[in-house]
Amino acid sequence: MNNHKSIIMALTEIGGVGPKTFQQLLLRFGQPENFPMATTADLADIPRLGETGSEKVLRSLDQVDRFQSKLDDYNEIGIGITTYLDDDYPELLREIDDPPPILYFKGNRDVFRFNYVALVGTTQATESGIRTAVDLARGFVKRGYGIVSGLAAGIDSAAHLGAIKEEGPTMAVLGCGILNVYPQDNIALAENIALNGLLISEYDPFRRVKAARLIVRNRLISAFSRAVIIVQVGIERRGELRTAQYANRQARPLFFADPEGTLDEGMVKLNKALTINGVDSIDDVIKYMV
Repeated sequence: MNNHKSIIMALTEIGGVGPKTFQQLLLRFGQPENFPMATTADLADIPRLGETGSEKVLRSLDQVDRFQSKLDDYNEIGIGITTYLDDDYPELLREIDDPPPILYFKGNRDVFRFNYVALVGTTQATESGIRTAVDLARGFVKRGYGIVSGLAAGIDSAAHLGAIKEEGPTMAVLGCGILNVYPQDNIALAENIALNGLLISEYDPFRRVKAARLIVRNRLISAFSRAVIIVQVGIERRGELRTAQYANRQARPLFFADPEGTLDEGMVKLNKALTINGVDSIDDVIKYMV
């Protein structure tokens, strides 16, 4: 008999089912084991599905058997899987509006138990921005916190490296599959993180990166954290400011650092954030943590 993990894998990998639709399916049918009994008529009135989406879901459920063997294949290469229905699913993710139905991870799952600070920022980081990210990461690790970021070039990479240098826990939340790391220049860093920390993705291990996935994964970086720090804002600002929006939506304390001394105070106020002065402000950040 197929278990709920293989059913959820089929739904998300080929059925196009995202967090909101998955929640609707649970409300309609209860446990995933009941989903294969659904008909097109049962699904058609679910928001975001319609007739076309319903047929796609039903086609994915017809292929659940092959995902049962995929579970074993992933386990053999060290990729773990947890779903929204499992006891080991991270509790902080259950609290957000759109928790991933499934998570793939590689590394030391014991690091889930740590409290994390999110350190994120531009991929076009300056030397002072890189230094600030490394110093902040090391400072928080010294105080018993882990670092969560997105494995992107620039600030994210520096934050992960700072945590590793201090032998602290770090989690990288990916906008792609664990076996298709982006950017490719960070494959070695990803492997280093997986030794003692965690690589995490809501996408199947072979999924390629897309700009939209990089943006959406930022909600998980914020959700895993007790506070979010935008270490350096880039020229385009898109990713950093979307992370700020997620932090506000999820009631995470939000801070902007200013390594170059050029921060737009209007932008800080608009995002309901506070500014910090690098490592000198670490203890102040901790006081605000949720």
